Amino acid sequence: MEPILSRLQVADSTPFRGGEGIWYHDGVIYFSTKGDNRIWKYTVATSTLRVLYDRATSSNPILSGVDNVTVSPMGDVLVGEDGGDMQIVALLPSGSIKPVVQIAGQAGSEITGPALSPDGKRLYFSSQRAPTGNALDPGFTYEVTGPFLV
Repeated sequence: MEPILSRLQVADSTPFRGGEGIWYHDGVIYFSTKGDNRIWKYTVATSTLRVLYDRATSSNPILSGVDNVTVSPMGDVLVGEDGGDMQIVALLPSGSIKPVVQIAGQAGSEITGPALSPDGKRLYFSSQRAPTGNALDPGFTYEVTGPFLV
């Protein structure tokens, strides 16, 4: 018996290239597609989908290998990179793009699980395969003090 691919079961579905991180905030679902380096914004109330960031067309293409996503209470979309420059980059509601933090010396790893403390004073995230990038290396978890809600 041939396997049935779930992505082919719904004729009117929308295919995405390598879905990764996802986060719900204030009526909006944000998600990343690593295959095309995009961050998407789906507004639930209006069933509207749009590209929030596209590395291929961005005037400031500093974000690559888009992966894990979280959103601050202020609406800043924080995106961790899988490879790339090993950064967490903020996509601000104003449309500007700002690097938040970068891990040096951990090529072959990826940033995972970015999360803010409830008071917005600390950012937590991990490097999946630190420090050498070898799959057998343990990961590291970091805490960076902010504030991140300003």
